[in-house]
Amino acid sequence: MEFLCNPRAIEAQSMAIIEELLAPWRRVLSREEFLVARRVVHATGDPEVVAHLVFHHAPVAAGVAALRQGTRLVCDVQMVAAGIRGRLPEGTEIRVAVAEPGAAAEASRDGVTRALAGIRLLQTTLAGSVVAVGNAPTALYGVLELYRVGIRPALVIGAPVGFVGAAEAKEALLATDLPAVVLRGTRGGSAVAAAVVNALFSLAAAAY
Repeated sequence: MEFLCNPRAIEAQSMAIIEELLAPWRRVLSREEFLVARRVVHATGDPEVVAHLVFHHAPVAAGVAALRQGTRLVCDVQMVAAGIRGRLPEGTEIRVAVAEPGAAAEASRDGVTRALAGIRLLQTTLAGSVVAVGNAPTALYGVLELYRVGIRPALVIGAPVGFVGAAEAKEALLATDLPAVVLRGTRGGSAVAAAVVNALFSLAAAAY
């Protein structure tokens, strides 16, 4: 059996297939939104996710502008950060909620997840940042908790995966006026959140 081995050829063929599968969405999404959606499909192998992907309050423009200004990037878990670290412009600061010093101790003391404890510890960092949540719905609830007291990220990527609280956290995000890219329902994951960030970095660098 013959198969492709060259990574660039594999990616090029994958993107060509995705472009064909997503052709109807070009009439629905802006060019920039389409490029983000294409990257999410590439990361998941599932073209149906586009039907559940919501671009809320011009999030692509907000995210690109923030990244061009050198904003911080806040992730809920290390897997999200691992998916984007290689694409970070030099000097960009990345923080991981579950890895924040003191997060484990606060989580144990308060009876909450490390992701939520870490987001609370990052409250002074959150304003103006790009937040990417791909694993923990509680991290997203933490972002919303801080939003209610006036702390506004530049962009929130809401893609936590799971059957407990994930869909509800995403709907709560969509009920705000925060710029957000949200994958509705139980779908999601670190690869989705990282894919959105990677697409935004590429747009910010005018790489497409």
